[in-house]
Amino acid sequence: MTADSVEVQMDQSNSDGTTKRLARAVVASAASGAIAYAIRKATPMLREKLQSMGDGSVPGAETLGKAKDAVSEKVEAATSAVTDRLGSGTPTQSRSRGGTLSNKEREDRQRRRAQHRRERQKALTS
Repeated sequence: MTADSVEVQMDQSNSDGTTKRLARAVVASAASGAIAYAIRKATPMLREKLQSMGDGSVPGAETLGKAKDAVSEKVEAATSAVTDRLGSGTPTQSRSRGGTLSNKEREDRQRRRAQHRRERQKALTS
């Protein structure tokens, strides 16, 4: 083997590696593009299907919503009753931002946050 033949073999092995790297990049880019395209096309169909489910086309959806609301009210009532009874018996931790909230203020804040969360979720699905 001469020095020239060694150089030719090294050039060929380098070009093979470059070709493989280039092919991998092209395949990865094509796959990424195909996935993005599928997501863009599927999103409106899924949104439409979910909205139709919310319109009452699912049997019992209204009943489930009422049951969920009733359970939520009962849990809130039970939670407030327990915190009212145990509120003075538990040690209070000072908050780093300032004063503490009363149980009523805390419940009102939690209700407002839950309402805002529902509104955000509704806006995302609309």
